[in-house]
Amino acid sequence: MAITPIRSADELRPGMTFDLGSFVLTREDVLDFARRFDPQPFHLDDEAARGSLFGRLVASGLHTFSAAVGHLIRSGLLAEVNLGAGGAELTWPAALDPDTPVAMQVTVEENRPSRSKPEMAVVTLRYRVATAATGTVVLEVKAPHFMRR
Repeated sequence: MAITPIRSADELRPGMTFDLGSFVLTREDVLDFARRFDPQPFHLDDEAARGSLFGRLVASGLHTFSAAVGHLIRSGLLAEVNLGAGGAELTWPAALDPDTPVAMQVTVEENRPSRSKPEMAVVTLRYRVATAATGTVVLEVKAPHFMRR
């Protein structure tokens, strides 16, 4: 999917939504991330996961968030303007099963000029990641991004 990069934060208006396509966290990816960064039983072992709140092996929410950030950056949408993010509010309304394709959208919630750096804007984005088959939301993020004007 070819996405035209934004050339200035001034192009972004609240309500604009961008479909960024899909990605998958494979079982191997889920296990590797869990071993390295989130070694909880329901991310690591099928048998242990059966006795968990989820009842099955699920991807780490931290992994889902990391993958979403990577997907946003790789999309190229903000390649010319993104200067970094200034925090994030995260929710995981549903668990993500390994090998489940998810689709990602980004919506502009706010765009305001920086008070201290007029060449920059603070653009608040809402990321929404949902299963491609059913639309079940597995991640929502609200994050302010610093962007070139």
